[in-house]
Formats: sequence, C-alpha cells, structure tokens
Amino acid sequence: MKPIIYHTGITSPPEIHSSQFEVLHTPTISVEFNNHHTPQDISEFLKSKPVAIIMSKNAVSGLKNWLGKYNLAMDFFGVTPFWTVGERTHQHLLDELRLESWHPELMTGEGIIQSLVEKHHSRILLISAHEPRQSFIEGLNSAGIHFFHFPVYTTRILSNPEFADQFNDHENNILVCTSPSTTDGIMKSLSIPGLADLKTKLVSIGPTTSSAIRERNGVVYHESRKQKISSLYSEIIKLEFCHEQS
Repeated sequence: MKPIIYHTGITSPPEIHSSQFEVLHTPTISVEFNNHHTPQDISEFLKSKPVAIIMSKNAVSGLKNWLGKYNLAMDFFGVTPFWTVGERTHQHLLDELRLESWHPELMTGEGIIQSLVEKHHSRILLISAHEPRQSFIEGLNSAGIHFFHFPVYTTRILSNPEFADQFNDHENNILVCTSPSTTDGIMKSLSIPGLADLKTKLVSIGPTTSSAIRERNGVVYHESRKQKISSLYSEIIKLEFCHEQS
C-alpha cells in the first residue's frame, strides 16, 4: 500500500509528480481575519518608536485586511522597522505589501527576543494572532520588552472528523505540520493527549513548528531546510526515495 501524506495546513498541498505517495489535504485549523484596533490606537504607540514584529503569514494577510478596512497604505507606519519570524513571512510581506523586513538567523520567537535584546530594542508592536504563544509572551516579559499587542486574526483549532476517519497510524505515513497550531488540531481531531505514541512520521515546516511538536512529546522526523511548502515536499520525496534505496 502506498504511503499517505496528511497535509494539515489550511492551504492545499502542492501538486507532486510522484507515484510514491497519496497526498490527502486534512486541515486541522482555520483562520478568521478580524481586528478591533483603530488607526488612532496604533499611531499613538508608533510615537514611542517601536519595532513592528510580524509573527506569521496569516499576520501579514490580517495586516493587509486591516489596512484595507481603513483605506490606509503602508506609509501609515512611517519609518517603523519591520521584523518577521521566518523566511515565509518575510516573502509574504514582500509579495503582499511590497515591504522589506529583517528576520533573525534563528527563525523562532526565541530568536526574535534574543535579537531584540542584542540590538537594545525594548518596545515592539506585536502583529499576530489574538492568542500568541504563551512562551513567547513570557519571554518578552522576562527580557523586559514592552509590547503593544495588535491582533489581526484568530486561529481556530478544528476537530476534523474526515481526517480522523481517513487517518491510518502507520510508520510509512507522514503528517505534515505547517504551523504550531496544526499540532493542536492533530491532537484534537484524533482525540489524543499528545504526539508521543504516533507511529506516523511528523514533518515540520520550520523551527517554531518543530518546537511545538517536541513540546507535545512528538519526534520530528524531518524539518524543512527552507520554510516553503514546495521545498518541503521536494525534500520529503528525496528523503523517502533515499530511504527506499538504502
């Protein structure tokens, strides 16, 4: 029987030209773009000259939605420097809002905090989901970094009955996790307390997602070298082909 790749992210998986696998799109999260801050709220905080930090691709899309709602352009933020968590977010910001950003070498929340401390930045505009990762917030507080939370979207953890019905926990199968939230969705959909007992291989899009897998007692079989879905699937195909040949 052909190995199955379960793709748990919102966006459909890329079309792969390989007869090695069956790919099933089984999303375990959904996203709603919503916000409650006015331009006045944000402009008041911008006077303190913070660094604006965008935590994810969804935060980029949520920011674009907010700008459209108030008929604003990116020049609203003036000379505020923008940082992003990861290459995917960096590229999405460039594609969607034509804005260059900086991202730390360690492409995680921890990497952001480390870089803020090293560069002596103590105030940030945090553009993220309504519920950012608690460990990140605790890290900011511990480092003495003041943040204004600017939430622009909500992540919903799904209990996906189709995924639960289709899932076959086998060592040849692969679960592709595209964000930390997808790991929670896997657990909710499969009604399991953690990832420790899964035989299916866990593949991660990047360092932040890998950390989430380990926090839930899972083992990361492979982490994408580039934070791009297409690259991740190319790596999976090569990895499994080499595995078959050995």
